[in-house]
Amino acid sequence: MLRLMWRLASLAAVGLVLGLGLYLAYPSLLTVVGRYLVTEHRLAKADLALVLSGEPLLRVPEAARLYHEAYAPKILLTNEPKERGTDELLRMGIRFPDRQEIALKILEDLRVPRDAILTIQERANSTRAEMHVVARFLATHPVKRMIIVTSKSHSTRAYKIFAAGLGSKVQLIMHPVPNDPYDPARWWQYRFDAKAVLHEYQALADFWRLQLWRRLVGQFRSAPAPVPAR
Repeated sequence: MLRLMWRLASLAAVGLVLGLGLYLAYPSLLTVVGRYLVTEHRLAKADLALVLSGEPLLRVPEAARLYHEAYAPKILLTNEPKERGTDELLRMGIRFPDRQEIALKILEDLRVPRDAILTIQERANSTRAEMHVVARFLATHPVKRMIIVTSKSHSTRAYKIFAAGLGSKVQLIMHPVPNDPYDPARWWQYRFDAKAVLHEYQALADFWRLQLWRRLVGQFRSAPAPVPAR
């Protein structure tokens, strides 16, 4: 009986220590999770500053700052799908500006000349689709170095997708917006950031799945032909 009680006490002590360790390490582990999503490179002068779709009120002013500080002589704006209800409002005689038009207005108000702004009209509904659209644009407007402006929590996935899609043809400089309120050390305390982190990891899992599949298919296609049996 005493031996059983001693074992139970020992197990309880071990559980308490493990629980305390997990409790103390919990914020650190979550911070690592949050920090992985942020990829930032040292700023350098480039041929173009690409503003990825989404959160134009956050991303576009930073692109304007890069232009005015001579980091990039041109700003490229992509386009995203129309918001639900836009066509219905138009039928009612109400025209609602899309995100690209909002971005153009912000740049105009921030004194970026129109001839310094490039736009892509084709709409993309994901970061991967956006990369393909930009790749087609760069085929006729080649650049050597490009700054990508996006939100902090989106920067790692965006870099992986664009680096995989564009290869070594273009040097990429990831520049998450400094004023982005996303905090890797506190993201779980804010609903908006928590949803963004969960979405990013779900999308990263899909990216890794596609990359693994392509490698497996590539190995299969590059395998030597079987020797015919005699």
